[in-house]
Amino acid sequence: MPLNKFWELVLSGSIFSIAYAVIEYYIIRDPSFGMNPVLFSLIYPYHFAMLTVFGLAAYGLLHTQIRMKGLLTSIVLIGALVSSMLVVEDFAWFALRAGAPVDGDANGGKLVIPGEWTTQFAGSTDAYFTAIPNWYFASLAFSVIALVVFRERDQPLLARKSE
Repeated sequence: MPLNKFWELVLSGSIFSIAYAVIEYYIIRDPSFGMNPVLFSLIYPYHFAMLTVFGLAAYGLLHTQIRMKGLLTSIVLIGALVSSMLVVEDFAWFALRAGAPVDGDANGGKLVIPGEWTTQFAGSTDAYFTAIPNWYFASLAFSVIALVVFRERDQPLLARKSE
């Protein structure tokens, strides 16, 4: 994947994720919609709909930015992009809560707090001003590894060095 296409993909995915965070924070006030969780006491039906929306967006972004080769490559790259987009969306949601909270938000003005929903999957790393969910690190590592592996597969290191 050419470097300019990579940055277009990063920018497009980030814009989509931030826009979704705005909608989720200011419009979708209760993503549980009064329903009970269906997995691990944390995953609600809303999250499956959200994952579908992000999956379709990632497919669209990848399909318009690069020519994907093979089903496995497509699935892994879509997964990597969705994973990264969810990190951006999640952090943007918390940034909105910290910077421009809605009236009545008990945690308004605060970034991620240890023990919140997003930190319960894999814990969090304490930072000076916030807690960074550990799944952010795993998600971004998966995305980087997937991109490097498929870039190397499409353009082996030796071929690039000889150019």
